[in-house]
Amino acid sequence: MTLLSAPVSLAEDCPTPSLQQCVDVDYRSSKCGEAHDGYCQQIIETEWRARWDNAPKRTVLLPEEFGSGTATVATQPVSLGTTRVSGMDQGLSGQVLKGQILYRKKLEKLTKAELAYLGQLQAWDKNGTQVTSCQEYVDEKYYDYSRFERLSGVHGDDYRALFQSAYGGDGIAHRTLYSRDGKKLASIWGETRVAKNAYFAFTPGPYPKGVKPYEFTTDAARLANNPEARQWAVASDSWHQEMAEQLAHIPDDELTVRQEEQEGFIALLAQRAGIYADWQKAYALFLKKDRDTKELNATTAERLYALDKVIEERLVQAEGQGCLDSKYVTSCDWSPRRYKLELDAAMGPRRAADLQACLFLTGNDFSETSFVRNAHLLKISTLKEKDYTLNTTMLAQYVLAYGQYIQAQQAPTNPSTGLVRHGGEAGDSGYAGDSFMGAGYDYNGGWEVTAPGASSARMQANGFGLTGPWCEYNARIYGEFNAYANLFSPTRMEVIHIDGSAGTEGNGIRLTVGARFLGQSVYTHDQTYPLRVTFAQTKPVYAFDEAQTSYTFMVWYIPVTLTAGVSAETGVKFDIGGAITRDCAADLLGVDLFGILTPYLSVNGFASVGIGLPKVQVAVRGTVVLTRANLPLETDIGIYLSSPSHPTDPNTLFLRLTSKLDIETRFLDGRISLFLQLFDLKAEFPVFSWSGFGLKHNIYTETKTVPLARIF
Repeated sequence: MTLLSAPVSLAEDCPTPSLQQCVDVDYRSSKCGEAHDGYCQQIIETEWRARWDNAPKRTVLLPEEFGSGTATVATQPVSLGTTRVSGMDQGLSGQVLKGQILYRKKLEKLTKAELAYLGQLQAWDKNGTQVTSCQEYVDEKYYDYSRFERLSGVHGDDYRALFQSAYGGDGIAHRTLYSRDGKKLASIWGETRVAKNAYFAFTPGPYPKGVKPYEFTTDAARLANNPEARQWAVASDSWHQEMAEQLAHIPDDELTVRQEEQEGFIALLAQRAGIYADWQKAYALFLKKDRDTKELNATTAERLYALDKVIEERLVQAEGQGCLDSKYVTSCDWSPRRYKLELDAAMGPRRAADLQACLFLTGNDFSETSFVRNAHLLKISTLKEKDYTLNTTMLAQYVLAYGQYIQAQQAPTNPSTGLVRHGGEAGDSGYAGDSFMGAGYDYNGGWEVTAPGASSARMQANGFGLTGPWCEYNARIYGEFNAYANLFSPTRMEVIHIDGSAGTEGNGIRLTVGARFLGQSVYTHDQTYPLRVTFAQTKPVYAFDEAQTSYTFMVWYIPVTLTAGVSAETGVKFDIGGAITRDCAADLLGVDLFGILTPYLSVNGFASVGIGLPKVQVAVRGTVVLTRANLPLETDIGIYLSSPSHPTDPNTLFLRLTSKLDIETRFLDGRISLFLQLFDLKAEFPVFSWSGFGLKHNIYTETKTVPLARIF
């Protein structure tokens, strides 16, 4: 191969560049870079070809912009930076993530926090079947699975490698799994039947009463609504293995893309189900209050109709990909990614439930004086032993028996102390990332009931004890959330901070709110308010224009001016407020922070008769709104607490996020006013006004409610 070289006259001033110089943008744009442009191009191509030849290859599915189909590409291994993971002790996902990162890094170049977690795991291995924390309890109760899951971290997001390891010699497939103390675990898969693929989860959804539903007319919708394909097979190790063998000829990248498309389809079905469930709650509440449901039904039907249209479009797309064939195996029916997702869905909830139950009932206190190691102090007939931390089987018995006992108590009881509770708090924190990029969070929230003097004594003496006048008692709920991140640097920076509390004080509600963004305070508030209030409102930022004509004539030497015209105004205003909200349908009580951003446009007609000249006059003016359009966007964030009688999540803190966009129009609203003008100075004093008519239409309303923690 012949390499181009620079002319001799440039040899001294511009020596032959290195590969590093040739890939430097600044060098290539310099005089020497231009002189060696041909040489640089050749060595870059040579280096690229060498790396291509030596790199691992894989077949990928090309996007439409590149002509679709498949192509062979070279890959490079992912190089982890200086990872930093901490916190996340109150949830299963945090424990899994911290364990997998150790093996993703092959136990090399571990940070201080990672070494500490590795030391914790090693200590668990050394103490035999003894249980010293709730995290160890869950890890060792599912011992064989926990070990596999932790070691599988080495594969990262290589789902094929994870699947192969599951069926390897140290895997979890086709074998019985045991706890650390040798107890046989329940099967991973059970007897649950699964759909052939996610598109067969489709069935035409219900609509509110009295409205015409969307009509599915395509063959795709008919094919997808297949009860047999919806209950296609019982998931098992053998079924997953058979599916993998039948689809071995299809590239993993194509299988993964098809699976991701199905996950998007399932999200659409879930969104539709959520909208209908919200309608059911609102409909029941409207009936209780004897309110007209016509507008509610119409708005909900419109949202469902739009979603059903998108759902049918996705089904038509799936039919074109062959996914709705119910006779033969297709590329939509299985993937290594589906195996991973179904594995997590099978094993995650049972372990998460065990972790939360243990944390709730022990407070993660396994000290020598704890109840779990001195169960005889509880005097519960079903707890025969003194120490239930000797192995996971005994601890599971303790959690079951003590949980039943606590549930039977009439007053909220602290399981770790056995005392009646008049408050509770829960929180957690976590961080994941490396020295280049990462993000973290922390939160806490709680409640308390307080009473002064004699009322406090009665409350202590009578259990929860709200036996005195209600006004003697105060209740408060509070919460705080922080999010931070580091970008292109190991230094963490606060992104957002929100704190708030609401409590009864006298006949009002004291509301405190604080917010920071990027470390700068954007709002602080501390006042007493009734229920829902707007406590800050910006002046509208607007543009105004006016076109008018006037005629002046004399009456007994007094100038009389008639004026008529049209004015237009457009602008934006912003409101922020807080609320104490009781959601009766969901059985939640909470504190909200809301903001409303409202762009608007108004066109008005006016006419006046006054004494004076057009620029200097006193007049009676009539103004009519020809049309006004508002587009209010409301965003709401709230922390809620469910009641002890909540049917599914008693005494649980929830985070609720709501976003709503409406369009409002008004016509022929008007007013009569006294109008004063002195050249460019104008003043207007309303005398009386009237209402015209208008319309209000909801464009969308989205609400997400996420349980944070059970606090008693």
